[in-house]
Amino acid sequence: MFGFADPLGLILLPLALLPLVVHGQSAVAYSSIALLPVDRLSDALNWILRLLAAISVIAIVLGISGLFRSEESVARIGQGAQTVILLDSSGSMDTPFVIGNEKNSRVPKWGTYTSKGQIARRLLAQYAAQRTQDMFALFLFSGNPIPVLSLTEKQVVVQAAIAAGSIERSLASTDLGTGLIRSLEFFDGKAFTGSRIVMLVSDGAATLTIPVQDQIKRLLKKHRVTLYWFYLRTESSPGLDTEMATATAQQIAPEQLVHKFFSEMELPYRAFPAENPQALQQAIAEVNKLQNLPIRYTDIVPKRDLSPWCFGIALSLLLMLASTKFCELQEWH
Repeated sequence: MFGFADPLGLILLPLALLPLVVHGQSAVAYSSIALLPVDRLSDALNWILRLLAAISVIAIVLGISGLFRSEESVARIGQGAQTVILLDSSGSMDTPFVIGNEKNSRVPKWGTYTSKGQIARRLLAQYAAQRTQDMFALFLFSGNPIPVLSLTEKQVVVQAAIAAGSIERSLASTDLGTGLIRSLEFFDGKAFTGSRIVMLVSDGAATLTIPVQDQIKRLLKKHRVTLYWFYLRTESSPGLDTEMATATAQQIAPEQLVHKFFSEMELPYRAFPAENPQALQQAIAEVNKLQNLPIRYTDIVPKRDLSPWCFGIALSLLLMLASTKFCELQEWH
């Protein structure tokens, strides 16, 4: 749809009739007009020039009135997925990887190394940049879940959202359950148009109560979401697969119990343990290969100001009319 920023300017539209009424050409004296032959080509050219002059006036008036095309939704089909990036922003994500990161001291000083969270953001930004037809959302969690970006395919916005916070210190606590529940709620009210995934990037150290587990399972099933967990192990953790008693795991490796719950949901889930940046990069590349199914999405085309086009058309027509003025016959011999 089209509209006008200043509709009052349209009152000048009747001026477009002037070229059709007044020809504006120089009169050439001749002794007897009746003796002149009929020149249909000149008559046609005369009316063409008048119409061009009228169109130029219309274009100027539309430009003055601020012609614009309204925002609109366009349905598109591509290959990709609706992806929610659920990023752990707890304090443990400020530490280096177990291996693959240089440490200047036994207790690394913030600012002298690149943390797990910073590396994860950089690799996720590269992943998003490769998938221009995907829709991305970003959700952070620590003590409280923080929605950052709702689902969008606008790469500039996605990259800015991922980069935000990469230089800040994280918080102390980890509430994985609430973060995962709130991130899954991003799909509420949205039509299922293709593959849906949640990319959980976390180093664990969280527990899930039975009610929270039930809610997570219900939402994953309801929205048909595949869950990928990029597990960035901390140096003190034994990892996801080390065998130990449940009571022991509750004390020193609660992430094992979280992994066990995810694995036993009978829903699409896969864990990618990563102890160094290269392992994380390979895990993200694996997801990139897995998620290439057709996806239907709605692209929002923003409002567009068309007044420069109107003035450009008017200028082109006026230059054309000015050039014909020099071809005008001033006298007959």
